[in-house]
Amino acid sequence: MALLLVFNTVSFSYPLVDGVKAPLLLMAVFYWSIFRPTIVPGWLVFLAGIVLDILSGLPMGMNALVFVAVTWIVGDQRRFLMGQPFTMVWSGFCMVSVASGLVQWFLYGLIHLQWTPLYPVIASAVLGIMLFPFVNSLLHLTHKFLPVRSASFG
Repeated sequence: MALLLVFNTVSFSYPLVDGVKAPLLLMAVFYWSIFRPTIVPGWLVFLAGIVLDILSGLPMGMNALVFVAVTWIVGDQRRFLMGQPFTMVWSGFCMVSVASGLVQWFLYGLIHLQWTPLYPVIASAVLGIMLFPFVNSLLHLTHKFLPVRSASFG
């Protein structure tokens, strides 16, 4: 998650969408909320959101609010998503990516009383949707290396 946090703050030049950032940390929050919710408790997700807000210059708490909401909503749907094929998990991320982008756009507009164009929000969500299979593969590989929690340790 820390590595994705750093990559989330660095500006990469993507073809056709210059200046748009992929929601990489959102992908990690989504993935770990489904497959290993014990390693991303609410306070850690909140803290990651605050750090991302500080590093990216967004209003304090905007990403934190969205990440905690995603953790809560995805955690509610965890049992359903765990048994689904990748395409269903991917479509779940599609909904989360678009919804979180729109919520951030709306909150930013309310705070500054100025509505920015929706194109960068939609482009960011689409870029995240396109990159999700690759990031998901890396997170899944990481997940395989994590130890399984033994029942004997409580």
